[in-house]
Amino acid sequence: MGESPTAAVLTQEYVRKEVYRTGDIANPYGSRTNWGEKVYVKPDPDTALGKSINCLVHLHKAKKTRRLVMDFESIILRFRDLVTESGDTVKKHKAVIDQHGYVWWSWWKKGNEKLPVEAFSAFSTYAESQSKDVFLMDSGQKKLYKATCCKIKLSIDQEILSPEHDKTPEYYRDQKYYAWFKFTSIEECSVDSLRTYTYVQVDQLFIENKSNYLKFYGKRIYGINELIQQNRTVWFVRVHKDADLDHEIILLDAHVFEPEDFSTKYFETKSNALLWLSDLHFGLDKVFRINKKGRADVVTLTEHIKMAFPDLPNIGGLIVSGDITSFGNNQGFTDAQDFIMDLNRELTQLLSSENIIFCPGNHDLKRIDDELGEKPPEKVSDHLTSSAAYREFYHAIHKRSPNEYLASGKKLLMKSGRTVEIVALNSLILQQYKDFEGHGYLSQEQLDFVSESMKWQQSDNLNAIRIAVMHHHYLPTCFVEQVEVKRPSSVVYDAERLMSWLQKYNVRFLLHGHKHQTFVSSVGRYPDASLNNLGEMKSINVIGMGGTGAEGCENKFAVLHLEANDLYIEFYRIYNNNTESGKLVQKVRLPI
Repeated sequence: MGESPTAAVLTQEYVRKEVYRTGDIANPYGSRTNWGEKVYVKPDPDTALGKSINCLVHLHKAKKTRRLVMDFESIILRFRDLVTESGDTVKKHKAVIDQHGYVWWSWWKKGNEKLPVEAFSAFSTYAESQSKDVFLMDSGQKKLYKATCCKIKLSIDQEILSPEHDKTPEYYRDQKYYAWFKFTSIEECSVDSLRTYTYVQVDQLFIENKSNYLKFYGKRIYGINELIQQNRTVWFVRVHKDADLDHEIILLDAHVFEPEDFSTKYFETKSNALLWLSDLHFGLDKVFRINKKGRADVVTLTEHIKMAFPDLPNIGGLIVSGDITSFGNNQGFTDAQDFIMDLNRELTQLLSSENIIFCPGNHDLKRIDDELGEKPPEKVSDHLTSSAAYREFYHAIHKRSPNEYLASGKKLLMKSGRTVEIVALNSLILQQYKDFEGHGYLSQEQLDFVSESMKWQQSDNLNAIRIAVMHHHYLPTCFVEQVEVKRPSSVVYDAERLMSWLQKYNVRFLLHGHKHQTFVSSVGRYPDASLNNLGEMKSINVIGMGGTGAEGCENKFAVLHLEANDLYIEFYRIYNNNTESGKLVQKVRLPI
């Protein structure tokens, strides 16, 4: 208080060095710009502002100095071998580094982008004082490289040639670009390195300073495919923090797919086929190997499936009807994740949270080591330890924690144009005990929750093919079962409630596992049981897959072909002892 107002003229040199703090740019402030001279005004002890003739430039607290501040820590640049042989873009730049100690790498922009002057300038300022890491993402080969950057040369209003002709690969040293990065090293690194970084919002990259990728910011980078699908050439990133979001986002025709228990948009599969597995029983006692572990004589489960069904690379999704593991432990679910990764190596349309549908089986949830006796069983949701490993697996696949029912639903668009809606029901609502395990029960609450979440109550898209998947049976599949008071029936306790629900929402197909036996049946049911108004009988097809990885049974998998008017189901048998080659053993046509 009491301090007199002061003012001072800021020279262009001072503005360049102390205010804008830009790197070495082609058109520095005061050269070809029209910003005018600046006057520093301090009207009171707590306030200061910079003014040019007729315009206010910047306002800040007196004891603070304006500088270009970076919210990001590194940059990812996109490239592809379009004018060189595969892999030669990096090779040619590294050759220049080997000869001269550094190389200039150009930045090209897409039509929706503009030069992010402040961001690049700030990064260059830091890099000139202490070299900074930059990542180079090869969108063609899906490889990642780490480069050491020590400077960025850029132009505000026009493209420029490389700062040093002979320090640039010959194939493009005479071309002009908006920015050039100076690298002293380029080395390939693991694509998993991306997972340690989080997206940072820098809107100045985009025309009109408006980004189309708001849902990505503040989220961990999920992988290289997540980058490739974005229509941009550069990303600004920082090191991931525990509080950051952690899920995959899939873009499809400008739509964003975020992790959901129940899909709100249709995922385009680019295929008419879905792979169906059941009762894999992964764990220490698994029947099929997941990986070779360096042994050429080992045939993996993926290889068994592909040998029996050579068109495996073209499937559009995966269905698993329970008993993913044998003991509901982490080992079994780790095997399951490894298997999905191995399967993805063969697929054109990768499996993701949007086209993998699975439900728990009785072997996937642990029992309580107490006897139930005459007490009514509690719910699995009341004992989270029973489903802990399954929940972790669910989160790993769907990028979010499951709901209390462990239910989910996905919407798929098939190549034929058919839309398919698949719900995965949990038939293990009841907690298992020593004397009460394997009993199937769904509950009205779960069924209402699923139909509401799928928006089926609103009668959306009645032309969609609706499929329900669960582990237990609706109908008996065994010719005869052992009669024993304490032994559970393979049929869910609330089978009639399930059938009424399936009929009400026009679900045409019910898929299940459990008993390791293939089963195909059709149930006809009148919607109204009154004698005076029977209505039109509706048929629901009930299909049991059998066991894909169960011990002591015929191991099978199935492929669902969803054509325009029919669903074809092909059942294949595979042999873990390699005594025979996998083969097609049954084909069923079911009208839609």
